[in-house]
Amino acid sequence: MEKIINSDIFKRGLILPDNSLHKIDHWERVEKYGLMISDVCKADKKVVSLFAYLHDARRINDSHDPEHGARAADLLTELLKAKIIELKNKQKNQLIEALTWHNFVSANSKDVTVQTCWDSDRLDLWRAQIEPDPKMMFTLFGSSKYMINFAKHLNNINE
Repeated sequence: MEKIINSDIFKRGLILPDNSLHKIDHWERVEKYGLMISDVCKADKKVVSLFAYLHDARRINDSHDPEHGARAADLLTELLKAKIIELKNKQKNQLIEALTWHNFVSANSKDVTVQTCWDSDRLDLWRAQIEPDPKMMFTLFGSSKYMINFAKHLNNINE
């Protein structure tokens, strides 16, 4: 990930300050949750890890920014063209879908890798003092009490 997040292409579009709710600490937790879910659900770990670091990299604010997922998909396209990231066609399509639609409540996918990406982001709602809703998750493990409590603990939320 270092090569990606240190690339000029990645850095030049970062707008939010380092203390934002949508920066590196969040991305690292999203990756951690995603890899845990991937172990159980057999999602593509490369796609899940890339999603974690790209999904909010083009946000313009910490609140309402409905187009940030599409901008993240554009960032992916730039990184692929520059050969900073290499993906198989299926991985590229999964990642574009996951990035583009991750912030839409109406999003739906039958692809377990895309579902894992979305669950991993939703689990980190704790950082904003919002308890993740199991009904809004896609994977059984992502919606489990274990994962929701793990995410709560990782965000240092006390009862």
